Amino acid sequence: MQDTNKDKTIAVIAGNIANEFCRDLVESIRNAIPPTGGINIAVLPGEVLIRGKRTENNWQYDAVFNGIYSLGYQCEIDGIIVFGGSMGWVVDEKDFKEFLDSFKDIPKVVLTSSLEDQITINYDNESGIKEAIDYLVNVNGFTKICMLGGVESNLDAGKRKEIFIKCLEENGLPFREEQYEITNMSTHTEQQAEKLLNNNPGVEAIFCVNDTAAVGLYNVMKSRELIPGEDIMVFGFDNTRMASEMIPSLSSVGADEITLGKKAVQILIDMMNGQEVESAKVKTRLYGRQSLPYEMYQYTNRELLDANEAFIYRMFDDCFYRYKAASIKSSSVNLRRLYFEFISKILKAYKNKYMPYEDYEDVERMVDVFFANGAMEYTDAEKLIDCMSRLQYAINALKGSPAVISMINNLFIRMRDACIREICKTNTAQRNSSFSNIKRMREHLVIGMDYAGDKEKVLLTYIKNLGLEGIENGSLFMFDEPVVREEYEVVTYPDEILLKCIIKDGDVYLTPADRQRKKTKDILKQSFAQSRLESIAVFPVFYERTTYGLLFCELNDKAYNMGGFIASNIGINLRMLLEA
Repeated sequence: MQDTNKDKTIAVIAGNIANEFCRDLVESIRNAIPPTGGINIAVLPGEVLIRGKRTENNWQYDAVFNGIYSLGYQCEIDGIIVFGGSMGWVVDEKDFKEFLDSFKDIPKVVLTSSLEDQITINYDNESGIKEAIDYLVNVNGFTKICMLGGVESNLDAGKRKEIFIKCLEENGLPFREEQYEITNMSTHTEQQAEKLLNNNPGVEAIFCVNDTAAVGLYNVMKSRELIPGEDIMVFGFDNTRMASEMIPSLSSVGADEITLGKKAVQILIDMMNGQEVESAKVKTRLYGRQSLPYEMYQYTNRELLDANEAFIYRMFDDCFYRYKAASIKSSSVNLRRLYFEFISKILKAYKNKYMPYEDYEDVERMVDVFFANGAMEYTDAEKLIDCMSRLQYAINALKGSPAVISMINNLFIRMRDACIREICKTNTAQRNSSFSNIKRMREHLVIGMDYAGDKEKVLLTYIKNLGLEGIENGSLFMFDEPVVREEYEVVTYPDEILLKCIIKDGDVYLTPADRQRKKTKDILKQSFAQSRLESIAVFPVFYERTTYGLLFCELNDKAYNMGGFIASNIGINLRMLLEA
């Protein structure tokens, strides 16, 4: 069991973690935590408040949901990372400062914010955007380049527009306002994309302020039978996983050597240790995909023939670009080293015009181990296949020993087969999991609908079957009396809360009545000690303005995609059970 007096807890305060940008940022923070550092991560995900831009009911829902942020100052927290970019563009600077001040003297780092009195981490937006625009103009000869931007009260949106205009002008291209359309930076950008295309016939390339905004553009281009990467080059910003999964895959500007999350963790840990720190910027680069074919590196004949260590590792880092930001356990297979071993054997066999069958079998084994240990998590399928094709083509073009070339080609076929096999296994597992989850959640909903029965027994049965929601590890807390949010009131939870159950490996363990009462300020650290998890997400369980408790979930795909939805389902049932 963990020593709660020693371990540190970092709260991550974000907007909706189902959003690709927030999710990727949370993952980069998790990956940056030292494996033996005694640091736990508690994600407090809210909703983006947009009064006047959503219905009153939606705004009220978001405001109650955001009561979860109060845990940041009510609980024992050692440090805080705040995603300014996921909430700061819908409140003014004064409101945001007051929000940050509520966390008092807790060390905190704010991401994507311009506040001068806070330690902030921001993208160096210019390096990646400049790389993309220079490539479009100087290599492709394009002169008609447009941008789908964002609301300019958002720090990054405003900066990216300024840089876009600057890059055009530096390349001798004048900027006209017709080349730019403001979006809400969500997936719903069809209207703005239509206007942009209508005002710019013959447009050759479009820069989207973030990857999400490109979704609406893709929809409009599809309706016009235009293909990104062929008819119009398109690139986004943030380099989220969503970008690699879009069809065609979206080129995007993202962090280069270090992620925002990793830099934030480094600086926050220094602050927690009492060191002096400064705000920082993270350099960016363009990650080329189908919507804007671009390769940062080319493999020369000299490099292939030399087969030196630096070249092979550079090849790995370029293709498996997520690996350098991942938190790799010491007991895990070192994929970077393994890649070096089998690629170096292939290149040396070509150079020596000889490959012993023992080496051939050894490479086969290493390739299988490489993919079986999750290599596809760190790359895009298309990027990997393209990388292998370029490498294979370069080797074949050099015309070495036919026997060795044949063996090498067979090994590349094995790599492609392994790549496709792992993708299919992942997709099948996800599909089966979705079907199973829907069935289980429906069963749990029915259990909570026994409104004519003994309410206490039904409630107990309902809680005992929380595992049907698909939560593998977590816990459910409930208040003695539900918390009702009044209009414009900041939600503050009671000083005490009841631990109703703990979920371990899908099994629900009810807490005896005499051991349920806990101090709210202690629940984060106690939850880490009880569950032995290193990262959790916390969601409010509520209906309308009434909050009944808190749902703690292990931070995994389920929490990202369904955590808020599951908590809402539980809130609806509790409303019926407790107030019917």
